[in-house]
Amino acid sequence: MPSTVADRISLPRLVIFVVLGVIAAAFVVTTDRAITVEYVSLTVLVAIFFGASIFDAVREHPLFNLASAVYTALLFGLLTIIWGPNVFILALTGLAVVGVAVELYNYRHGTSYLRVEPDNR
Repeated sequence: MPSTVADRISLPRLVIFVVLGVIAAAFVVTTDRAITVEYVSLTVLVAIFFGASIFDAVREHPLFNLASAVYTALLFGLLTIIWGPNVFILALTGLAVVGVAVELYNYRHGTSYLRVEPDNR
């Protein structure tokens, strides 16, 4: 029996994706400020990551944790560019870069060091 779409996607992630899309569209329609390349880049980055992570096959792929860490580092890097150097955002960016290194090590060696995973007992 072929699987249905509901069996292959995460409905909560789909809802978050739609809500973020509505918020982004509302911002574009209601703002009188210029929409800069940085904001467009941030929106596209978030849309691609959340759009892809809706699908179970993407989240179950061995590279997903590494891609998630890279996404987080890029997100904080873009926020540093948009908001300017800020100690808090720079610290989060640095931690995200460390997370990329850890996930790269985990991927290459088949481990899960420093990864918080739910206990499914």
